Amino acid sequence: MIIGACEWIALPELGIERLRARVDTGAKSCALHASSIETFTRDGLEWVRFLVHLGHPEARSEKVCEARLKTLRSVRSTSGEAEQRVTIRTPLIIGHLSWMVDVTLTDRDKMRYRMLLGRKAMENHALVYPARTFLQGKPRLDATV
Repeated sequence: MIIGACEWIALPELGIERLRARVDTGAKSCALHASSIETFTRDGLEWVRFLVHLGHPEARSEKVCEARLKTLRSVRSTSGEAEQRVTIRTPLIIGHLSWMVDVTLTDRDKMRYRMLLGRKAMENHALVYPARTFLQGKPRLDATV
């Protein structure tokens, strides 16, 4: 799949049908703008509950999401600071294709895009054409993992 510098994505297990994502081959991992991040236990497993802010530049809506906690990971931010981030694993849809990705949750409030798509998520799935944007159109929610 050929993707542009920005693409529409969906995170169906989180109930997010459409979100603009910045494609960044310089970033290793994916990052999703989230706040009010809290961990809890359900059926003996660790889960995380968080708010996703949809819309830009100001959040037009907020969505409460829950996902199984995969791990806590140390990530170096764009400012060079290392921070501990909650990581979840969830299906991602771009265009008509879907696959599983690891996503870290962080404060991206000052960033233009609520989601950053890192190179590990694209590996074996997508090539980037950086001169173009939104090559895949809106995500097809009937895509299968």
